[in-house]
Amino acid sequence: MKRRATIAVGVDGSWADNGAVDWALHESELTAAPIRALHVIDDRPPLGAYFDFPGADAAANALVREVCAYLDHHDRPGLHTGLVLSGPPAHTLAGAAGRDRMLVIGRHGHGVLSRLLIGSTAEAAAHESETAVVVVPPKWRPGDPQAPVVVGVDRLDRCAAAVDFAVRFAAERDAPIRLVHVWDVSRTSAREEAAVLPPAEIARIRHGRRVDDILGRCRGEHPGATFRTELRRGQPVAALTDAATEAGAQLLVVGGRVHGRVRAILPGGTAHGILLRAPCPAAFVHQHERPH
Repeated sequence: MKRRATIAVGVDGSWADNGAVDWALHESELTAAPIRALHVIDDRPPLGAYFDFPGADAAANALVREVCAYLDHHDRPGLHTGLVLSGPPAHTLAGAAGRDRMLVIGRHGHGVLSRLLIGSTAEAAAHESETAVVVVPPKWRPGDPQAPVVVGVDRLDRCAAAVDFAVRFAAERDAPIRLVHVWDVSRTSAREEAAVLPPAEIARIRHGRRVDDILGRCRGEHPGATFRTELRRGQPVAALTDAATEAGAQLLVVGGRVHGRVRAILPGGTAHGILLRAPCPAAFVHQHERPH
């Protein structure tokens, strides 16, 4: 079988419990993609001078060897590799995984060596990474491989990369894809407020047409995928995480836009909220806009 692009996974002292390594291993088993275990020693501590302690490098290398031994035990020996890096964790992980298929990070972590691979690092890496970032909840274990993949969709020019990622992921598992569009009547325009129909009804109709258009284009571009659409009114974090929970989703995929070097994974605190509340692994996929 032809190998796929490598899966990068960020590891620290909590790797055995934070779910990221097991999720990456499960993905590797389905795709034959090798895993690169990346451990970062933070060389910029929040307080004091340069942080180091006797044996830091040796301990870091021992941790990576431990992870690789675990991977070898559960898969073909020698397929997977590990690497110790130094620098700000989020920036270093994002930069190191630029050519990988995805970067997998645990939602929570701990350890003296890497200064925590926790929410703030996961969120920052999701913003900085050129590749998709999958954030895995603690103690993740495989579930139903044919459970739905939920994708938050707005305009297709903003979420096409997220849909493409979801389609590839779902195809490996023969799973359906649920396109969830969230709308809020508070964004209704003054012209709509002056119309005969109530603003909420006008907004529902308008957003329903948008979802129908997205569905038609997705089916045209991905004829082998199984799509279902869902229109939800409310705030993005609650609506998307509720949709994932109710569907028993195995993955929640959200997208954002890239303007040159500036990235915006969803507006405001949506990415942060999804990181905290997602009931399943969450994938953050950038939409790179073409230059005009």
